[in-house]
Amino acid sequence: MAYNKKAHLKDNIEAIKLAFALEREGRTATPEEQAVLRAYSGFGGIKAVLNPASSLADIARWTKSDRELFPLVSQLHSVIRNHSKDEAEYKRYFSSLKNSVLTAFYTPQDIVSVLASELGNHGIVPSRFLDPSSGTGVFVDAFQQHSEQQHPEQQPSQIELSPTGLPRPDVVCFEKDLLTGKILSHLHPEAKVEITGFEESGLRYLNRFDMTASNIPFGDVAVFDPSFTKSKNLIRQQAAKSLHKYFFLKGLDNLREGGILAYITSQGVLDSPANQDIRYQLMQHSHLVSAIRLPNNLFTDGAGTEVGSDLIILQKKSNRTEPLTEDESAFITTTKRQDGFNVNDYIFRNIPIIYTKASVDTDPYGHPAMVYIHEGGVPGIASRLRDLLRNDFHRRLNVPLYQQFLPLEEQQKNVQMQQSQSAQLSEAPASIKEAEQVKASEPVAAITPAEPVTTIVKEPLPEPKEEIELSPSPVLSLYDLFEFTAEERTQITPKGGKRRTASSARQQPVQGNLFGEPTGTAQPSGKKSKSKSQRKTVTGQNRPQPSGKHPAAISSVFDVHREEQQTSGIADEQAKEAARIAAEEERKQRMQPRPYLHEIPSHYKDGSLATDGNLIGYLRDIAFAPMFHPLELPDRQLRKLSLYVEIRDTYHDLYNSEATELKENVVQRDKLNRLYDDFVRQFGNLNTPKNVDLIRMDNDNREILSLERYKDGRAVKADIFDHPVAFNKNELTHVDTSDEALSASLNKYGEVNLEYMAKLSDKSEETLLDDLNGRVFFNPLIKGYEITDKFISGNVISKAEMIEEYIAKHPDNERARQSLAALRAATPVPISFDELDFNFGERWIPTGIYSKYASHLFDTDVKITYAASRDEFSVNASARGNVRIREQYAVKSESRRYDGLNLMKHAIQNTSPDITKKIMVGEDVVKVRDTEAIQLANSKIDEIRNGFSDWLKEQSPEFKQRLTDMYNRKFNNSVKPKYDGSMQTFPDLDIKGLGIPGLYASQKDAVWMTKINGGGIIDHEVGGGKTLIMCCAAYEMKRLGLANKPMIIGLKANIHEIAQTFKTAYPNARVLYPGKEDFTPENRVRIMREMQNNDWDAIILSHEQFGMIPQSPEIQQKILQQELDSVEENLEVLSQQGTEVSNGMLKGVEKRKANLEAKIKELTFEIENRKDDVVDFKLMGIDHLLVDESHKFKNLMFTTRHDRVAGLGNSEGSQRALNMLFALRTIQERSGKDLGATFLSGTTISNSLTELYLLFKYLRPKELERQGINTFDAWAAVFAKKSIDYEFSVTNEIIQKERFRYFIKVPELAAMYNEITDFRTAEDIGIDRPAKNEILHNIPPTPEQQEFIQKLVAFAKNGDATLLGRAPLSKREEKAKMLIATNYARKMSLDMRLIDEDKYSDHIDNKASHCAALISQYYKKYDEHKGTQFVFSDLGTYKPGEWNAYSEIKRKLVEDHGIPADEVRFIQEAKTEKSRKAMIAAMNEGKIRVLFGSTEMLGTGVNAQRRCVAIHQLDIPWTPKDLEQRNGRGVRKGNEIAKLFADNKVDIINYAVEKSLDSYKFNLLHNKQLFITQLKKGSMGTRTIDEGSMDEQGGMNFSEYVAILSGNTDLLDKAKLEKQIASLESERKAFNRGKSSAEAKLEDIMQTVTRNGDLIARISKDLQDFEQRVQRDAQGNPLNPIQLDGVKGNDPKLIAQKLTEIEDKARTHGESHPIGKLYGFDLLVKTEASMKDGFDFIENRFFVRGEGKILHNFNGGRLAKAPKTASLMFLRTFETIPPLLERYQKETEKISKDIPILQEVIKETWKKEDRLKQLKSDLATLDRKIQLSLKPVKQTEDSDSKDESQTEHQSEYQTEQQSHGTPYVHQMPDFMKNASAPKRAVPPPSISIKAALNRTPIADIGAVPNKDDPNAPNQVNKPSKGFKL
Repeated sequence: MAYNKKAHLKDNIEAIKLAFALEREGRTATPEEQAVLRAYSGFGGIKAVLNPASSLADIARWTKSDRELFPLVSQLHSVIRNHSKDEAEYKRYFSSLKNSVLTAFYTPQDIVSVLASELGNHGIVPSRFLDPSSGTGVFVDAFQQHSEQQHPEQQPSQIELSPTGLPRPDVVCFEKDLLTGKILSHLHPEAKVEITGFEESGLRYLNRFDMTASNIPFGDVAVFDPSFTKSKNLIRQQAAKSLHKYFFLKGLDNLREGGILAYITSQGVLDSPANQDIRYQLMQHSHLVSAIRLPNNLFTDGAGTEVGSDLIILQKKSNRTEPLTEDESAFITTTKRQDGFNVNDYIFRNIPIIYTKASVDTDPYGHPAMVYIHEGGVPGIASRLRDLLRNDFHRRLNVPLYQQFLPLEEQQKNVQMQQSQSAQLSEAPASIKEAEQVKASEPVAAITPAEPVTTIVKEPLPEPKEEIELSPSPVLSLYDLFEFTAEERTQITPKGGKRRTASSARQQPVQGNLFGEPTGTAQPSGKKSKSKSQRKTVTGQNRPQPSGKHPAAISSVFDVHREEQQTSGIADEQAKEAARIAAEEERKQRMQPRPYLHEIPSHYKDGSLATDGNLIGYLRDIAFAPMFHPLELPDRQLRKLSLYVEIRDTYHDLYNSEATELKENVVQRDKLNRLYDDFVRQFGNLNTPKNVDLIRMDNDNREILSLERYKDGRAVKADIFDHPVAFNKNELTHVDTSDEALSASLNKYGEVNLEYMAKLSDKSEETLLDDLNGRVFFNPLIKGYEITDKFISGNVISKAEMIEEYIAKHPDNERARQSLAALRAATPVPISFDELDFNFGERWIPTGIYSKYASHLFDTDVKITYAASRDEFSVNASARGNVRIREQYAVKSESRRYDGLNLMKHAIQNTSPDITKKIMVGEDVVKVRDTEAIQLANSKIDEIRNGFSDWLKEQSPEFKQRLTDMYNRKFNNSVKPKYDGSMQTFPDLDIKGLGIPGLYASQKDAVWMTKINGGGIIDHEVGGGKTLIMCCAAYEMKRLGLANKPMIIGLKANIHEIAQTFKTAYPNARVLYPGKEDFTPENRVRIMREMQNNDWDAIILSHEQFGMIPQSPEIQQKILQQELDSVEENLEVLSQQGTEVSNGMLKGVEKRKANLEAKIKELTFEIENRKDDVVDFKLMGIDHLLVDESHKFKNLMFTTRHDRVAGLGNSEGSQRALNMLFALRTIQERSGKDLGATFLSGTTISNSLTELYLLFKYLRPKELERQGINTFDAWAAVFAKKSIDYEFSVTNEIIQKERFRYFIKVPELAAMYNEITDFRTAEDIGIDRPAKNEILHNIPPTPEQQEFIQKLVAFAKNGDATLLGRAPLSKREEKAKMLIATNYARKMSLDMRLIDEDKYSDHIDNKASHCAALISQYYKKYDEHKGTQFVFSDLGTYKPGEWNAYSEIKRKLVEDHGIPADEVRFIQEAKTEKSRKAMIAAMNEGKIRVLFGSTEMLGTGVNAQRRCVAIHQLDIPWTPKDLEQRNGRGVRKGNEIAKLFADNKVDIINYAVEKSLDSYKFNLLHNKQLFITQLKKGSMGTRTIDEGSMDEQGGMNFSEYVAILSGNTDLLDKAKLEKQIASLESERKAFNRGKSSAEAKLEDIMQTVTRNGDLIARISKDLQDFEQRVQRDAQGNPLNPIQLDGVKGNDPKLIAQKLTEIEDKARTHGESHPIGKLYGFDLLVKTEASMKDGFDFIENRFFVRGEGKILHNFNGGRLAKAPKTASLMFLRTFETIPPLLERYQKETEKISKDIPILQEVIKETWKKEDRLKQLKSDLATLDRKIQLSLKPVKQTEDSDSKDESQTEHQSEYQTEQQSHGTPYVHQMPDFMKNASAPKRAVPPPSISIKAALNRTPIADIGAVPNKDDPNAPNQVNKPSKGFKL
C-alpha cells in the first residue's frame, strides 16, 4: 500500500488533539480512544509540516505536490498553538517535531510481534522491560500482548499482576519528541514514560532490566552522559559522540546479566569500519544471538521512505572470558567489496538477509550500497523473519544464562512454564537441522535450551550501583582510602585497648567512607572469623587450656580458697566491664554521623575534612542536608589534621578576599604563615610522605600541597605566603626619565596621568609635556592626554569630528587645536565613489537603499529589512503578482516558481537556490538537482546583483557623495600606529649572556606594540627573532604591570628553545616551564595549582599542554550558547524557506544543534558539580597570551550559509582553536577590550584571505561588531565576491562550483589587518641570510608518463576510471572526479610506481633520476665544505618495508653516484625528540649531507641551515605557507657555507615534469604569496585580487587541467572559450525561453483586454437601457412591473407560484427559453444537467438578457423559497450589473499596466549576443591555429636538425623573455651549465623560474610590477643589527 501523507497527517492531528484533551481532563483513554492514539505514526516523511503555514500567502512557497496538505498543516499549527501555554512552549513543540520529521520512522507492529513471540516460545518473557526510543510504544505493545496470549486461561487477580501470576512487567520508556511522548504516556499509563532523551536516565537503571528493545536513532550526534563523557574508557568517550554507539552501550549497562538487547538500527552499525570499535566492545560484554538484515522497503508503508536497517540481538555477559565464536569474530570485521561499499563479514558469510530482489544502488546519503527489496510486503517480511529468528535462537540463545539471574519467585514460576514447553523445544525444526548439516563446521552452542532449568540462584541479584563494575573490586578499609601507613594504623585502637575483629566490627554501626560505601576488613576466602562467644581473653587468671584435656578435669585442681578469691573479684570485674561498656556506648554515640550545623564555606564539598567541636571528620551531602561523619584517630593525627584544616580554610579565605577586593589582606597572610610554620615545626613539611598520606583524606588536598614548591630539593613557600598572587601590588616610587614616567603611568592607570608622572619624576607637568612633545596629545573627549600610538590610530575621522565639536565650544584651547591638526594630518585619503566596488547585500548599506533599488527593478513598492541578530534579510512587495516579479525575474522549476522576490533574497544574501527535479532511474523516481534551472536562476541573480552597482552610478551626485562618505567613515578611517620602541632600555635583559650586541629595531618595535596595544599580531619573516620578542614582551609586560601573569605557548619542538632563551635573557626571572611528566593525569592538577598560586614572570607551555588547561565553563557556555542561538536562528530561517531546503541541509543543522546542546549540557554539569581541585584558565589569573606559530589555531568554528562553497574549511572548527577562543574571550571579558593576546607567525595568512576573518574573530570582536559584521557571511558580503563556474560531469551534466575567488576593497581590508600588526620581511629586519635562487628544472615526460597523460585526459573527460587501472568511480567519487584526477597527476609526475609499483618501472628521465643527478653534483661541488641539501616531498614519503620515492632516490645516490648511505637520511627515521635533535646536529656538522622529509615533519622546527647549499622540491605543496616553510630551512640566518662559498645564495630547485601540473601549481602559489605579501605591506596596486581556482579539497578545474596535461596552452585558451560559449549559449537559451513566455503572456493579456472591452461595452449598454426604462416610487425605489407568461398582473404570490412551477417542470436541454419581460429585458430559464454521486442531477436557473446578449443572474440564478423574494429575483438581478461592470474595468486596468513592460521585454535583445559572436570567432581562429600546430613533422628531418631547431627555439624564447625584462636576476651555477646527468647524452634543461612566470601569467593581480616581489634578492646587503635566537 502506497504511503498516504494526507491520511497519516489526519490521523496524527486527531491523535494530538485527543492527547491534549486527555491531559486537560486528567483521565485515561478508553479502548476506542486508544485506537485513535495508536494511529499516530509520527511525521517521518512528511517534511511539509516544516513549511510556513501561518497565513494563506505562505502557500505560494509550497511545492504543487504538497499544497493539498496546506490546510492540514495549518490545522496542525493551530492545534499545537491553541494547546500551548505560551509562544515558547509552542516553539519547543515544533523544534521537537523538526527532528521527528528527519528521523521518526516507526517499526511495523507485525515485525516486533514476531520478535516477541519467538522469544516467548523460548521462555523469554521479560518482567522488566526498557524501550530507550519508544515512539508510540510498538515494542511495549508487542511484548505485553504476547505475555497475555501465552496464558489466556489465567486471569490476574488484580491489576498489578500479569496473566502469568507475576507482577506486571516493569516498563520504562524514553521518548525525546514532546508530542510523541505525550501520546505514548496516554497509550501506556501503566509504564514509566520519560519524555526526554535516553541520556537523561543517568545511573538509575543500571543492571536492572531483563530486556531492552527499540528502533534506535543513528548518526554522529553527541549526547551528554557523565558516565560516558567523563569515563576513562576511550570507547565509551567516543560513544557519547555517536547516538547509535551510545544506545548500544547504555542499553547493555541497563541490562542485568543474561538480559536480552534487541535493536533495529541502521546498516551502518554493522557495515561501517568506523563502528568496529563499538562492535568489538559489544562482543567483550555480550554474546551474539542474532543479526538479520531487513529489507529497505520495511518502512515504506509507514513512513514513505526506503532505508537499510538491521535487527541485532545480543545477550549480556559482562567480562566474558570464553573466546569469541567464528560468527562473533565475523560480526566485528568488515570487508570492502568491489562495488565500493563495505559489508559486515557476518552478514556476507551467513546471508541472514530478508529479500526477494537485490541490486547495487545508493543509500540515502548517496553512498554506494546494496539495496534489498521484499516484494511480499510486511507479511512476507515477518514470515521470513520468524524463520531466521527461530534458527538463531535455537543455536545461540542461552536460556539458562537468562534465567540464572531472575528473581527467585520468577524462577519458580518459570520452571513450570519451561517444563510444559520442553517437549516443544527439545526438537529443532527440520529446516534448522538441514542448516546445521550444511554448516557442520560451525561451532555448536554450548548450552541446549531444551533442558528445563531448576537451578536456584546461589547469590543475590546485584543491586544497581553508582558505577558499572565489570570486575569485582575488594572492599577497602577507611585506612586504605586515606592511604594510612602501617605505623599509623597500629596507633588506631579502641579506647578499651582491645582490637575488634571483623565479626565484632560487623556488630557495630557501619561507618561509611568518603564515598558513601561501608568499610570493613575483608576476610580471606574460605576462612571464618571467630564469634564473640568463641573468643578467649588471655589474663593472669584465665590461661589457655592444655591441649587434649577436658575442662572438667582441669577445674578440679582448684582449691576452695582460690574459689573464694575468684568470687570476691567478680564484683570488681563486673564493675569494670560495666564501665567499659558504658564508655564504648558513649564512644559509639560520639562517632555517629550527625547534621553539620555550621556555615558551609564555598570551597567545601563532599569529602572535605571539617571540624566539629573537638572532633574531625568528613562531610557528605553538603548540597542538600550536610552530614558530619566523625573520624576516630590517634591524638597526634587528630592534631595534625586539625591544623591542616585551619591552614586550608585560611588559604582559601586569603586568596578569595584578595581576588575579590584586589587589596592585600595582611591579617590573613600573617595567620597563614603562622599556621604553616607551626605545622612544619610539629610535623614537618606538607609534602613529606607521612603527611601526604594523611592529608589525602581531604578531598581538597592537592591545592594545599601546592603551597610548597621545591627548589634544589628544598621546600620553599609559595608566593602567596609573601605577597598577593591574584593581583599585582608592585608600586614604583621614582623614575629618571619622562619616558619611564609615561610607561609607569600606563602601568598603573592605563592612561597618561600627569600628576602621577610628575610625582614619580620630580618634574612639572609642563616639563613632562615638553619632553613628550609629539608623544602625547590632549584628547578632550576623555579630558586628558593620550600617547601618540593610541591617539593617532584607529578611527581618526570620528575622533577629529568630535574634537571639532569640542573646539567650537572651547575656542581658546590650544592643546586641542594641536591634537586636531595631528588627526587631520593623519586622516587617510578619502576613496572616491568611482573607485569603490559595491556588493549587493553589504550590511553597512542602509536597507532603505536596497528597498529603493528593488522598487526600481520590479516597478512596484518593495520593502527590504535586515535582522542583525540572525544575519537575515527579508524581501516583501506590495504587489507580488507584478509581471517583473512573476515573469521577467522568475524561474519556473518542475515543482514551483522562484519569483523575483525569492531570487532577490538569494542575491542579497549571495546564495544560490537548490532547485530539484524528478527523473526516472530504472523503475524508481529520484530527485536530482535541476542544473538548467539553477544556472538560469544564477544568471538572474547575477543580473540583480550587478544591476545594483549600475543603479548606484545613475543616482545623483549628492546621493553618491553621501554613500561614499558613509563608506569612508565606516572602513577607510583607520590609521596604523607608528610603533617606535627605540627608547626602551629593557632592564634586567642579559645582552652579554645572549651573545648579541642588542635587539633588532624591529624586535624593539614589536615589543613596544605589544605593550602599548595590549597585544596584536607580530608577522615577522622566519629568522626575525620572534622567540626573543616573546620573552622580552612577556617580561616587560610583567615588569610594568601591563600583565600580571603572561603565558607563552609554542610548538612542542620549539618550546625548550623558548624556555632556554628566556632563562638566558633573564637569569633571575621566575619562569614556569613544566616538563612532559608534569602534565600526566596524576600531576596535572598539581602543576595547574602551581600556575595559580605563584607569581610567575612567565609560564611557558606547548600547544598541547595549553589544550589540557580546562577553560572556564561559564565562558565556554556563553560562547557555545551564542553559537547555538545562531544555529537555531539559521534553522528557523531554513524552515521558513519552505521547499527550498533539502533534508540534508536540515539534518546538518539539526545535527550541529544537537552536538552543541550536548556540549552545553556537559558544561552545565561541570559548573554545577565543580570541584575545587580543578583549576580552570579563568582562575589561574593569566591575562595575556603570546602564541607562537599562531596559524596552528586557524581552524576556528564559524557559521555560514555558503555550505557549498569550496575552500572555506571546516565550519565546525577544531577543539584546539575553540580552546584558544575561550581563553581569549576570558581575557577580553576581564579587560573589556579587544586583543588580549599576541599572535606570532610568519604565515598568519597561509592560503586565503578568508583566514583574515578568523584572525579578526579571535582578536577584534568589538571592531567587527562596530562594522556591523557579526558572521562570516556578513564579512564576505563586504570584502569577497563569489565566483560560480560550470563544468560538465561524467554524465555530461552541468556541475556548479562555487568559491570565494575574488576579494574587493583590499586596501581597507589591509588597513584593518595592519592596525594591529607589525609586519616585517627579512629585508626590513636586515637579517643577514642568503638569498633564494629559484630554478625551475624541466623534465620531459617518459614514454610511460606520456601514455598515462592521455589516459588522464580521457578520464577527466569521460570519468572512466578503468583507464587508470582502478575500479569504476562510485557515485560519491563521481562528485570528486577532478580531485581524483589531480591527485593521480601529482603521483604520475613524481614517479609512475606510486600509481602501480608492479606495472611501471624505473626510467632514466623520471624525477628520481634527475634529482639524484643534481644532488650528486651539489654534493661533489661542496664536498670540501660538507655542504648539505634538503629534499622535500609530501608524496612517496619514507615507509620501512615499502617502495617509496625517498628510498629510491637514496638507492640511486648510493649505487649510481657513490654517496655513503649514512650521509643520506630521512627525517621519518627519527622516532623521538632526542633522535630528531641528534639528526639535526649531525646535519649542521656535515655528518648528514642529504636529508629527506615532508613539509609537516621537516618544514618547521628544524634549524639545520649551517651548511645548506640547495633545497630540492620534488613536488609543489598546496599553500604558499608550506612553500615558504620549506625554503626557510636553508634561506635562514646562520647559513655559513652559503655565505662564504656560494655567493650567499641557496639554490631552490623546483622539479617540473612537462605537461604536468607542477609548473602551474608553483606559479599559482608564487602569485598568491606575492599579493598576500603586498596586502600585508599595504602596497596593493589594485583594489581587487583573484586567488585562483585550485585547492587541496577540490583539485583544479577541468579545462585548465586538460590544457596543461596536453602541453598546449592554446588548448587551455580553447577550453576556456568553449566553456564561456557553452555558458553564454545556455544563458541565451534561457533568455529566449523567458522572452517566449513574455510573448505568450502579452498575447493572452491582449486577448483578455479585447474580450473585456467588448464585455464592458455590452454591459454598459444594458445598464444604460435599465437606467432609462426603470420606474421608481416616491422613495426612489425601483418598481417591479414583471410580465410573466401565463400570469396576469404582477401579484408576487402568483409570480412566485409560476416561477416555482417552471423551476420544477421546465426542461430546456441547455437552451435559454424566454418566460417573460421586465423593462424590455428578456426573462429566461435554462436547464443544466450534471452528475452528482453517480446520479444525474438537473437544475433550472433564471437569467435576464438585454441587447448586450449577456445573461445576468442573481443568487446564481437559483430561486428563493420566500414568495416575495422570489418575485423580486429578476429586479434584483439589475443590481449586479454595476459591480460586474466595475470588475471587468478594474481587471482591464490592472493587466493593461503590464502591457508596456511585456512589450519592453519582447523588444529587448540579448545583450551578450555580440560577445558570443566574438567568442565564436576567436574560437574558430584558435582552432585554425591549433590545426596548423598539429601538422605532422616531416620524416626526412633527422635528429640533429630537430635538436638544432629546439636549441634555436629555446634561445629565441630566452631572448624574447629578456626583451620583456626578467623580474629575477638568475644565473645557473657554472658547474651545472656543462654537467651531464649519468646515462644521458644531454643534461636536463633548467631555466629561470622568473622567465617561466613571465611567459604565462597565471593570475592577474592588478599589474603590480615585479619589483615589489618580496623574494627578489637585494643588491645591497644590510649590516647585521641583531641576532637570530
